[in-house]
Amino acid sequence: MNKKYTLPFLLALSVSAYADANEENTAKQETVDISQFYQQDGTDPTWSQVLSTDALKPLQTFTSQGVDGSRITINREKVETGPYGNRPINSEENQYRIHTVGHPSITQDQFHLWSRWYQEDGNTQIFRLFKDEENVSNKRKLAARVEAFSPEARWLPEPGVWHEFSARFNVLKSAGCSTKPGKEHYCSLFQAKGNNVDHWSVMLRVHGDGSLWFYPRGGKHTKIRDNVIGQPFDMKVRDNGLDYEMYIDGDLVGTGQSLRTEEIGFRWGIYVGATEVLDDILVLVTGVDMS
Repeated sequence: MNKKYTLPFLLALSVSAYADANEENTAKQETVDISQFYQQDGTDPTWSQVLSTDALKPLQTFTSQGVDGSRITINREKVETGPYGNRPINSEENQYRIHTVGHPSITQDQFHLWSRWYQEDGNTQIFRLFKDEENVSNKRKLAARVEAFSPEARWLPEPGVWHEFSARFNVLKSAGCSTKPGKEHYCSLFQAKGNNVDHWSVMLRVHGDGSLWFYPRGGKHTKIRDNVIGQPFDMKVRDNGLDYEMYIDGDLVGTGQSLRTEEIGFRWGIYVGATEVLDDILVLVTGVDMS
């Protein structure tokens, strides 16, 4: 005999199941010991303490002094694994640059001045943002970021000509990407981006709860995994200027189309958009390759 349940009972059951799932995800996140992946030597001043110095002044301008940070040393046996783990960074050869809160295009020979936000160890790039930080390189509010890119690796769309980005990601802190009431909040870990601010086609994003998302421009946002904190994964994106594909650990997680006519480049690291950094964020990216 089939049982009949009232709507309030079913709603309560659904809420209970959702709460149980959230508790399970939280417990899973808390059991991951992220210290197994790195060691930190020294401490970092708060954002207000940084602003009290002359390091980023005058505000709303490109500055060159930079800010020194605590030293991060990775555990290579834990971090540099998977099919991309043995690829060297080669920042100078690849002519990498970084975009931080104080300057949008810092060259490789100046990276050491900006170690609060960006460091390299072995084959791994270390990206950090800290609570309350925001862009001070121009008058755009919020928009904190530390992203790597290569101006020399940009390309014009050609029909049927595919370009590829691949790397191993390890998100160790994402609480700074948490949602505030009434605002969508996220951290972009990767974006295929053109010359202007609205020219991106697809992003890989992580939310404050550690969930990983496929974000196509103007399309449906799709959750890839519930929690990736301390759970490294390999990502690959293929793009021909119209079509794009994203793979996580070899599995196709999303496709889309976005017609672009200007140069395209890949950016990776941390970008929070028009929202606040609610807590510290730490992301490791190993073995980047673009072709």
